Amino acid sequence: MNNKFFNRELSWLAFNERVLLEATDPNLPLLEKLKFIGIFSSNLDEFFMIRVAGLIDQMKSGYNKRDLSGLTPSDQLSKIREKVLALIKKQSDIFSEILTKLNKEKVFFNLDYDLFPIDSIFFNEILPVITPITISPANPFPFIHNLNINIFSTVKKDGEIFHSIIIIPGSLKRFFIFQQGESYYIFLTETIIQRFLKFIYPNFEIVESFLFRITRNADLNFHSEEVEDLYKEIQNSLIKRAVGSPVRMEVLGRFQKESISMLMEEFELNEDGLYEVNEIIDYKFLINIDIPMDKHRYPGIKKSSLNLNEKKFIFNYIKNNDILLFRPYNDLTFVSQMVSEAADDPDVIAIKMTLYRANKDSSIIKSLEKAALAGKHVCVVIELKARFDEEKNLEWAKKLEHAGCIVSYGFVDLKIHAKALLIVKKEKGKIVRYTHLSTGNYNELTANLYTDIDFITSNDAIGSDVVNLFNFIMSYSDPLGWNELIVAPIYLREKLYNLIDNEIENAKKGSPARIIVKLNSLYDEALTLKLYEASAAGVQIDLIIRGICSLVPGVKGLSENIKVKSIIGRFLEHPRVLYFHNKGSYKIFLSTADWMMRNLDKRVEVLFEIKNHKLKEKLYDYLQLNLKDNQKSWILSQNGIYKKQIAKSDRLNLQEEMQKLTFIL
Repeated sequence: MNNKFFNRELSWLAFNERVLLEATDPNLPLLEKLKFIGIFSSNLDEFFMIRVAGLIDQMKSGYNKRDLSGLTPSDQLSKIREKVLALIKKQSDIFSEILTKLNKEKVFFNLDYDLFPIDSIFFNEILPVITPITISPANPFPFIHNLNINIFSTVKKDGEIFHSIIIIPGSLKRFFIFQQGESYYIFLTETIIQRFLKFIYPNFEIVESFLFRITRNADLNFHSEEVEDLYKEIQNSLIKRAVGSPVRMEVLGRFQKESISMLMEEFELNEDGLYEVNEIIDYKFLINIDIPMDKHRYPGIKKSSLNLNEKKFIFNYIKNNDILLFRPYNDLTFVSQMVSEAADDPDVIAIKMTLYRANKDSSIIKSLEKAALAGKHVCVVIELKARFDEEKNLEWAKKLEHAGCIVSYGFVDLKIHAKALLIVKKEKGKIVRYTHLSTGNYNELTANLYTDIDFITSNDAIGSDVVNLFNFIMSYSDPLGWNELIVAPIYLREKLYNLIDNEIENAKKGSPARIIVKLNSLYDEALTLKLYEASAAGVQIDLIIRGICSLVPGVKGLSENIKVKSIIGRFLEHPRVLYFHNKGSYKIFLSTADWMMRNLDKRVEVLFEIKNHKLKEKLYDYLQLNLKDNQKSWILSQNGIYKKQIAKSDRLNLQEEMQKLTFIL
């Protein structure tokens, strides 16, 4: 075959299609299906704000270089549009099918207005907030915010035509729910407004009315060599993001061509930026539909955890036991209480932590503040460039500084993606380091939605390396050596090459050779070529890649020994786990890094080997469950198409199986 790589953007769209198709799973509770439709929309919005916006910028600048798959930016935008049009049609069809089933369960959307006080909602809650803007020399075209839903109306009075826009404020609820007996009725704010347009434009004839929404370029671009104050630079960039160039216009409803032309001219969009949608213009609200119908919801999960009642139990336990936690099946409360106990423990002299994404009202951040106010040495590395969490992280930074924490923002040109917590205690005159390393963020909310793996230890060599990690990030000092951590962008890529080369060498010598890798994404030319080399040498390779995958599997003479699968389920699969057979003395690693150039070359990431025999066995068993899953797995073929694997016998659902196991040590 001529091309050895799949296109990144089309591969991502294939992932988002798998997310959407979860809503068609007959075994999925009805209300949970709605969430997957909403998640699909949320994902697609971000894709346009960042990836499509980037390609448009490349075209505007005259950049015409081909990517790994051989496509130019123009080629990619054309294929993206073709795929997205098909996907939004599929989304609408799936929603219509679910709506029919919901109606049978007495859940209705935008029906039977007369049964409820919709007029009261409009006049008392909506009308006082909205302001129609009729375009004229005195009222120029208003600024339309990113992802805001708007109503465009053409109205006529005394033979004169006017164009008017209603910007629906984000402060308004997106929907209203009424209950009547056992029935639930959901009304969207925009449809309520359209129903009452005659009261907004009295004495006018409503010629047309339709919804539109603009998506803007939301990428934060700045030149690292010109940045003097990263905090201020991020603040300024957030202001620029709000007025980013439009990249997409969605419209819903009957419209006149002249009106669309007017809008496209205003937003400087061509026809490729126009997307006509059906049913609903933005499905993200479906994620937040809360109707008390337990039979149509996922059952709750029983989380396994350690007994935390005994005072100082956590550190006593960690001193004698390395611990693995599998989120969300184990409770992140263990880590939260670890930090809380450290804040109260007089023997704790220092706490150091990286912070990439955290939740509102984070108990972990409150404990860090408490520790600093108590006089402990608290260092927090906050990644201000964490996409779409920049503003929140700016707030955390100031809050922690005011409490007395030492706050660092790491590097201007490198994202801090490593997840590390170090608690230093003085016990009987000796320094003891307690370390937490994870594949996931310190976010107590997403810990219930994402699967991740946490490793907690008092191993001194690991603790020493984490000290080096913080020194590297905060003082830019290059440690003389590392014991257990492999850190990007310094050594991690080279380490991966060495591990793969070892399997290649073993295969060439006739020894069994195998690699199992579980990641979020694989899009890296050199690593993909290295895996092809391993396949050609006879190494058996299983890749469990949830999202983007550049590698083409199953091609004779290139990748015939490589299989790729993706698991999409109730929880977002987020761990990075690596297995290398190593002549039977297998090695297993956990990592924060996906196999992408941005992770390995432009971020601070960590890779670390799990050497505890029991924990290695648990991770090996975990990988085997991933491979055996035959209910939520999608198999990638060499033509780039994913096919869902659904076994009728010996059924195994990874996430359901994990809920049955006590995976805590």
